[in-house]
Amino acid sequence: MKSYKVFLVIICLSAQNLFSQMVGSIGAGDVRSSSMGNTFTTSAFGLHALGSNPANLFNEGSKPVELIIPFPLPSISVQAGTNFLTLDEYNYFFGTKTTDPVTGKETGRYLTEADKTRLKNLFNDGGTVSEDVQFQLFALLIKPTKTFGTISFSVGEIISSSLTLPKGIIDLGIDGNLPNRVYNFNDTKLNGWWLRKYSLSFANILDIFPKFKSFTVGFSINLIHGFAYAGLDHVNTELTTGSGNIITGKGDYVAYSAFSPDLKVKYDFDNTTTKQDLNATPFPAPAGKGVGLDFGINAKINDVLSFGLSVTDLGQIKWDKNTAQYSSNKPIYLDDLSNKDQVDSLVKALTGKDSGKFIDGFTTKLATALHFGASIQADKMLKKGFPGKLLLAFDYNQGFNEMPGNSMKPRFSTGADWVLNWFAFRTGVSIGGIDKFNWGLGFGLDFGLLEINFGTSDFESVVSPNSAKRVSIGIDSVWKF
Repeated sequence: MKSYKVFLVIICLSAQNLFSQMVGSIGAGDVRSSSMGNTFTTSAFGLHALGSNPANLFNEGSKPVELIIPFPLPSISVQAGTNFLTLDEYNYFFGTKTTDPVTGKETGRYLTEADKTRLKNLFNDGGTVSEDVQFQLFALLIKPTKTFGTISFSVGEIISSSLTLPKGIIDLGIDGNLPNRVYNFNDTKLNGWWLRKYSLSFANILDIFPKFKSFTVGFSINLIHGFAYAGLDHVNTELTTGSGNIITGKGDYVAYSAFSPDLKVKYDFDNTTTKQDLNATPFPAPAGKGVGLDFGINAKINDVLSFGLSVTDLGQIKWDKNTAQYSSNKPIYLDDLSNKDQVDSLVKALTGKDSGKFIDGFTTKLATALHFGASIQADKMLKKGFPGKLLLAFDYNQGFNEMPGNSMKPRFSTGADWVLNWFAFRTGVSIGGIDKFNWGLGFGLDFGLLEINFGTSDFESVVSPNSAKRVSIGIDSVWKF
């Protein structure tokens, strides 16, 4: 299963994100929204609203045509990190070496009891490494007339993954095999995929609520091509340590995977074919297909106040090419570490070694999420003479599952966009989700025909890099005619 293992290592340990379009409740949005603390429901308009709130594709003040292509700058962002470990903490626990005064050899740090407690506490809320890779290959928005509304077509690439380490394995690694202890691994989470999303969207104003200055609705139909998937369906594994170094318990888990035939992945249990080289093509044959829907509204009360609501990624993917299952459901008993048969049985029960098999297929949900937001055009509330335009926005995001890029932990954010002629300054903070806290900062340059944006959703990594858990930077460009 060498190719399968390589894929898992890449999606779970690389921990770096490339994205230009929102997915789920915790994946960052476009660069502009990332700079505002990942705030977007009522503050991202035009092609910036793709994947977050399709109602905002329509904007009365925008130009009739918007276009995203990889020139002059690609719409791309890069992010790396975890939600539990800073660089200082990593260096303290894993990067520091000392010299043994007797042997003269370098060794790792010897942890005190206080150190052990501190390290275990870092995992109290889950030790998660996540990855979201999204690159906007192409996007076109056309607004022929105000009456017609706005229509857009886009193609985006998504590679997203999430790994949560079980607290039980951390306790076992730090404390060792203490007697009369129960180690539970049920909080282990792992899933990742590579998708391509083809989106057709439409938005327009509905003149059915006279008390609103405007009421905009929008929807997107997304055709999903899945090229790779690997994930745990469930883990119900538990170990109990007894006296005399006896270990009992049960290994119970199920994992699924699927790969495009063009990736030439060969499973360790497959003896029917010879491993072939990767077929490098821009249009791989999908291993799975699905359909997703986005829906959103934006209600503008007056020139100052707006409310918005959207639901994104309603749908699922049916994986039916090169699909496999790995599983374990075996009792565990070990009383002699020198007994090879017992050790092999333990490994098989915990990892599902030699259990892989081809299956007809399986289904996964998309990263369905709810987004609610409000915004205030603050410059219209302030005294005349306020320089430029100042937009203040607030978002609440709630994921409905734990698929890649999503979290069932709610996330709140607030952001500001201050526009001074052709220059825009943006900042914001996000609280909750798996990252717990993010501080965004960025700026934009609008030359009329071309808009360019730069930003980060983790500016704390710039001002205090050693205490930051994540690092990110992004750029994008949008043509406007």
